Amino acid sequence: MKTFVEELKKQSDASETSSFRCFKALKAGNYKMSIQGSEGHYCTPRLTTTPELYSSMELALFSKRGWMHITKSNVLRSFPRYAELAERADGINSSSCVFGYVPVDLIEDLYLYLKNHK
Repeated sequence: MKTFVEELKKQSDASETSSFRCFKALKAGNYKMSIQGSEGHYCTPRLTTTPELYSSMELALFSKRGWMHITKSNVLRSFPRYAELAERADGINSSSCVFGYVPVDLIEDLYLYLKNHK
């Protein structure tokens, strides 16, 4: 099974200008994950480099209806590492919650969870 880092590395056509890069959202089951890392994102290191060099990355989650709201989504609340994910939520009460500096192992666990969620 491919990891999210392997999926990001395959994106030769990621949008990039100067030191700011945007990867396309990854499909994870019925959901999409926007996983970003560059000088303009909340990641470690905070520079534009290859995906495997990040220890944390920026994350946004989407369902078919749009942004997934972390406190209202039964799917997210059932995620075994929900509390860790919620700690990294910026705008937890807004309709467009972004997660900053999310450890890559947490992103990987969420990616696999969403990919296999029915």
